[in-house]
Amino acid sequence: MTGPDPLGTVLPPPYCSACGHDLTGATNSSSCPECGRPLVEILTRAPRGMSRGLGSRRVVTRRYTSETKVLGMPLLAIALGPDEHGRIGHARGYFAFGDIATGVFAFGGFARGLVAFGGLSIGGVTFGGLSLGTFAAFGGGAVAWLGSAVGGFAVGLLAHGGGAVGAIAQGGFAAGWLARGAKAVGPHPWQLGATPSDATRALFDQYAIFTGPAGGGPPIHYGLAWSLAIAIVVAAIALIPVALARRTPASIHEQLARADKQLARADEQLARADEKRR
Repeated sequence: MTGPDPLGTVLPPPYCSACGHDLTGATNSSSCPECGRPLVEILTRAPRGMSRGLGSRRVVTRRYTSETKVLGMPLLAIALGPDEHGRIGHARGYFAFGDIATGVFAFGGFARGLVAFGGLSIGGVTFGGLSLGTFAAFGGGAVAWLGSAVGGFAVGLLAHGGGAVGAIAQGGFAAGWLARGAKAVGPHPWQLGATPSDATRALFDQYAIFTGPAGGGPPIHYGLAWSLAIAIVVAAIALIPVALARRTPASIHEQLARADKQLARADEQLARADEKRR
């Protein structure tokens, strides 16, 4: 258990955990002047040693949750940087942006969603350093359990990459039922510089819509095109509830713009508070 702060200790400035507004001097108010939420719910401070305003060590904390809901989730949620307890942000919303992001569209260091972008991404269609998707995956390491994967190392029904493993695999090293590459392994391999069997060539011709034309190097752009087509279809389906909720794409931009303005104002106020303390 920590004791009381020594006399003269300068505490980090208070701020609103919902919108990031600087609450320094808000002694006669019962709510945040920016978002209107009660101070008893949102008043917080950054942990000492992780202050929001310590010059080059400044840690940016961003919190925003829109009131508009789609399928019971906030239309937009932002959670970046540590909270008052030092915990990283976890955004949960239809469109979620955070250190950890969970949503239909998720963007973060660790992202989980129907469409997910992140260092580590898990979901239906995924983009990231390590990308684990169901229908399509793009990344350094990409896995698509039931669809098309494109990456440095790719695994999927359709797999294209430096190393590719799948039912149909094409790349530098390819292993699969139909495999084509500099090194190809499988029941029907087509190794570059070698002549495939008639049965293998016939199968490549039969599935040319997935593999591309016979001959030459592995046409990896076919796998990229299939993955992008799947991604577009899934993203379009995911946007349907937003349209049914009578929200237009412009309204999403408005929400983002509003959040940016609030966060910019909070940053300006923090900068002014830093100057006063100096």
